[in-house]
Amino acid sequence: MRRTSHPLWRFSLRVYRREGVEQACLGLQSACGADVNLLLLCCWMGIRRKTLGEPFLRRVMAAVSRWQSEVVQPLRRARRALKQAGIGAPRAWRVHLREHVSRLELEAEYVEQRVLARLAALAPPRPRSATAEQAVSANLENYLGLLGTPIGVAAKRRLQTLRSACLQRRG
Repeated sequence: MRRTSHPLWRFSLRVYRREGVEQACLGLQSACGADVNLLLLCCWMGIRRKTLGEPFLRRVMAAVSRWQSEVVQPLRRARRALKQAGIGAPRAWRVHLREHVSRLELEAEYVEQRVLARLAALAPPRPRSATAEQAVSANLENYLGLLGTPIGVAAKRRLQTLRSACLQRRG
């Protein structure tokens, strides 16, 4: 399958490369159970001044949860396991296989983003937020609220890093 670019994917690649974003997203994934693609969707819709309500967020979470649990997460676990020396395969083989698994994991993330972009086009109309910053904040807070994990100081810091990065001008 040939990967074609789309606005959510381009936005995600651009923002994810910014300083501190990868660590912030992975920290939220680890501490709160957040899906990085959903975090990026919240930001993408927010910079377009579109707020996402809980019913819509529940719908997109449900739409990708099985993909995440049955495809993306097993690939991630396999990639991480291949880093470890004690799994009984020579290092060179593990490195080679890990590169292949990493590419597959990225393809799986891309597929999820295509699904999310399609669903984003179906988001119910809501009053536009006054600012992109307000919409990004509301979307992230609504999403993390649905995860049911208390948001501590570290998570707030990570959210601020993500908000700041997605609100930067291109660069």
